[in-house]
Amino acid sequence: MQQIDWRHFESLEFPNEELNLAKEQAHQAVQPVSAVARKFLPEVPNDANATLAWVPGFTRLAGHWVTGVRSFRASFSFLDFNIYLVDEKVNTISQIQLLGKSQNQLLIWLEEQIGKLELDASGLTMNLPYDLPDYDSKGTSVFSAEQQMVLELSKYYHNTYVVLKEVCKSMGLEDFTIQIWPHHFDLAVSIIVKDTGDPETDSTVSLGMSPGDEELNEPYFYVNTWPHVKTTDLPKLASGAKWHEESWTGAVLAASQVVNQPDQKEIVSRFFETVSEILIAELKS
Repeated sequence: MQQIDWRHFESLEFPNEELNLAKEQAHQAVQPVSAVARKFLPEVPNDANATLAWVPGFTRLAGHWVTGVRSFRASFSFLDFNIYLVDEKVNTISQIQLLGKSQNQLLIWLEEQIGKLELDASGLTMNLPYDLPDYDSKGTSVFSAEQQMVLELSKYYHNTYVVLKEVCKSMGLEDFTIQIWPHHFDLAVSIIVKDTGDPETDSTVSLGMSPGDEELNEPYFYVNTWPHVKTTDLPKLASGAKWHEESWTGAVLAASQVVNQPDQKEIVSRFFETVSEILIAELKS
């Protein structure tokens, strides 16, 4: 069985322009990867067919499987900033190096390669069902992220995946899915606390990681709830984690509270375990 280890975060100052650029460009790079499954698989609620999976052995974000003349899926590699099309045995069908190329060039390449698999990808566009931030490098500007920071960014996805697998198993969960949502570029797992039979009215907690957004300009770990709960009277959290009660309710642990500590994994694991236990109890009460 493959051992998946924690990858120690570098001590960075936040906000970090180089890490933000890596995030912005990786976020753009995965949009066509998600678009492949969105185009060729049946539409499902919540754009779930466009979600990505973390592939720890390859340090890639991979889309869902699609069938042309053979089954394949698209993926983005943090290791070399390439987009890959691979078959079910993970043999490379084709690949493209993104650095020095534009997103438009990537789309043209994808359409050509998918055409060779006898699928019509002519409508593979960036007409997304959501708005992306107005990144400076969107569209015709070329990808130019610093590879060291791309690899640092990958640690946030990898480490969160590692910890969430352990936390979910410690909670006795046997059926759970850790996925990356291309809209906000966050990695998360959702746990049903009260199952009503209708996903719209279920009570849930979601545990995850955001690489940073308009609310917090650095990566952060989070636990949130649906429906909202009142957090003002809940116990104070350790290691600099804070309760959150604005656009959503739950708790946040910022990367700046973790990267300078020797026991990084323990801090993140304890955050997820402690906060989820408290919020699950609130939802059940």
